[in-house]
Amino acid sequence: MHRVLGTLVLLLGLSVAAAEDKPATPAEQYKAIVKEFNEAAHSLHKATTDEERKKAADRVDPLPARLLALVEKNPKDPIALNALVHILVQEIWLENNTSHPGRGKDSPQAGALAVLMRDHVESDKLGEACWRVQYGFRKECETFLRAVLEKNPHKEVQGLACLRLAQFLLARSHRLALLEGQPELVKRYEGLYGKDYVAALRRQDRAKAAREVEGLFERAAEKYPDIKLPYEGTVGQKAKSELYEIRHLGVGKEAPDVEGKDQTGKRFALSDYRGKVVLLYFWSEY
Repeated sequence: MHRVLGTLVLLLGLSVAAAEDKPATPAEQYKAIVKEFNEAAHSLHKATTDEERKKAADRVDPLPARLLALVEKNPKDPIALNALVHILVQEIWLENNTSHPGRGKDSPQAGALAVLMRDHVESDKLGEACWRVQYGFRKECETFLRAVLEKNPHKEVQGLACLRLAQFLLARSHRLALLEGQPELVKRYEGLYGKDYVAALRRQDRAKAAREVEGLFERAAEKYPDIKLPYEGTVGQKAKSELYEIRHLGVGKEAPDVEGKDQTGKRFALSDYRGKVVLLYFWSEY
């Protein structure tokens, strides 16, 4: 009897050891990396010193390359598309939220976008990728959105790509305007995205670029009006809102008239102060 029990204990021990030695699946590896990123992003949000912020960025720094290696090793795995999208999330997070110096052409973001175009450009699940890329700045982001708009056979994805491309180009023009008179910021952008690329963007015809943005928003509103957006209504509604802001609320535009009451209860209109410097202060309580 003791001999039988001993054998059972030995077998159970071997089973546990075998389970512990079993390599993590691609899905498990992906979830672990995403968890690590979320924890680092949360620590940056709570950081109060430059040292704490640097530690958060340093934790994220190797993660995009690990995800790209995971995809290259498992290109057909169901998690491949999600992993590629999360590379975009992490790299754009580093660019926009930290002082990371950038990797230039060696960015895993560029690699992820190349794989997305090679393996997934016709997928009906590219909505989130288009959304994430909207917040980027790299040339590859623009190339990806144009490729999806041109080659994806699904109308819903086409509509999302059209809207996101317009938003990407508009945001990029705003960021380019911020570079004027800020040589340190120019230097940072050159490190992140490449000196030649930044120089070419700064030489572009801004009026022509602005016309393309409006044309893309018009196309999105006319051709894809009813496609739903997460938390933002529809493509048509968002595109029309963006067009209104461009045409009526931009710097140098005549402000729309605003009516209200002053501190004494007397009614007034913004147009009453035409030609004068006016400060509008909006606030609310909830």
